[in-house]
This record gives sequence, structure tokens and C-alpha cells, in this order.
Amino acid sequence: MKTTNLFSALMMLILLGFTSCSKDDPAPALSADTKEAYIDATSKTTWHYFSLAENKIVGTGEEDKTDNAKWAERKDWDIAVNRYMVRTNSGAATTVSSQGGVYTFDASTDFNAIKSIPANVSFAADEAVTSQGMNGETTVVKSSATVILFKKNPDGSMIMPPVYLQAPVYLFRTADGKGHYKVKFTQYQNESKVTGHVKFHFSKL
Repeated sequence: MKTTNLFSALMMLILLGFTSCSKDDPAPALSADTKEAYIDATSKTTWHYFSLAENKIVGTGEEDKTDNAKWAERKDWDIAVNRYMVRTNSGAATTVSSQGGVYTFDASTDFNAIKSIPANVSFAADEAVTSQGMNGETTVVKSSATVILFKKNPDGSMIMPPVYLQAPVYLFRTADGKGHYKVKFTQYQNESKVTGHVKFHFSKL
């Protein structure tokens, strides 16, 4: 009888342990100055240009030479999203010397734990990246930041169908080089598992 009671007690402790680690646990509370944004990035050809200071989409442009050139002449946007790709107003994405860029935190860094700009921080500028795909070779100007990560095979190829992994926290510098915002992308699929529904929260440092 005592053995049975002891076994029951142990099972109850194990179940409580599993419950405390449940995926249904509430997410950590965010500070009052943290904002959330949503971008409908379901189009595969459209960039959505976003101002972190104004917390709004300032416009959209297609992935082509004409629209890219127009947006490269503007300083009223800080980041842009096209599906899972991210662009910053820096490097190859600007022709007017905008000073954006991105710093990537370690994967274990928690959004709420970031209170200040890291010492000796270095911001990566956008580059023209060439890749080989089903439609041949393409070159896209983009940031090293990304909305989500893809799980890959040991040889570096992407697992199919895609397996999405959460991206780390990023620190984006604004186009004028004066503002700094920590950003955490929190959603790429909506409740119906449709990709391109992007959500992120951000806060100025």
C-alpha cells in the first residue's frame, strides 16, 4: 500500500513537471515601450518598407531595378521585408549614404534582457547576394538578418518541406545612423499555416 502511494506521488510530480514546461505557458511580459508590428509579406515579389521610429509601413516596391533604385534614394525607411528576407537602409541598398545596418545577437540572448547597445558593436550593411534557384541565377540586395531560419541537412542544403526555426534577436540601426532598435520576429505563418504573415516586436535602446 505504501509502495503504491509512493509511486502515485512520484507520477504526480512528473506530471507537474511536464505541465510547467508546457508550450501553453504564457510568453514573457514585454515592457510598456515595446511595440508590435504586422506585415503582410505573402507576395513573393514585393518589399514592404518600414520606419521603426514611426512604427509604420511607408510604402512598397517590387523586386526590380526600377523600384529598388527609387527606394535606394530614400531615407525615410529603416528596414524592409520581402517574405522571409530583410533589407536595411545601408550598403548596397542605398545610394544616398544611409547609415542603417544590423547586429545579430547570440541565439541564446533574450529580447527582454537587452537593455543597452553592446560595447564595440559592429553593424553589417546590406550586400548584393547571388544564389542559384529553380528559375536560374538571381541577385538580391538584402541584409544578413532574416524573419525566420530554415533547418538544414548536414550538407547545408535546406530540408524539404521547409522546417522553420526562430531567428535570433537583432539590433537595427536607423537610416540616419542615430537610432537603435532591438527587434524580435515572432511570426512567419498565421493560424492557418499560411507563410508570409510577419509579426515582430521592437523597442528603442
